[in-house]
Amino acid sequence: MISVIVNREGNRICAIYANEHAGYDDPGKDIVCAGVSTLLFTAASALEDICGYDSESFFRISNEGTEDVNLRITVPEQGSDETRDRAQIIMRTCELGLIGIARDYNTKKKKYVEIINSRTPEV
Repeated sequence: MISVIVNREGNRICAIYANEHAGYDDPGKDIVCAGVSTLLFTAASALEDICGYDSESFFRISNEGTEDVNLRITVPEQGSDETRDRAQIIMRTCELGLIGIARDYNTKKKKYVEIINSRTPEV
């Protein structure tokens, strides 16, 4: 199961952490892992492209290619109010996508994505 932690300070998302694998299907065929990865990499690309942040300063991946893979996006605090607001929209959109994956793929018998500390009720 993928554990996703949404770290907040007040109403602002400061970081999203994700680790492990979903176990929905075999590696390379796991659409839940692919969806979660796509959302996180897209958020990182948007923070870089739209907000002008350097991905080296906020995006980390470790243990890539293993069952213990870890991804972390930490929102930089620099930039104008508008830049920081855009970053929040990107992170909230990522969070909503992750919640959607959890809602659509988790079942009563099997949980593939767990979202921790979200202010949106998990399904």
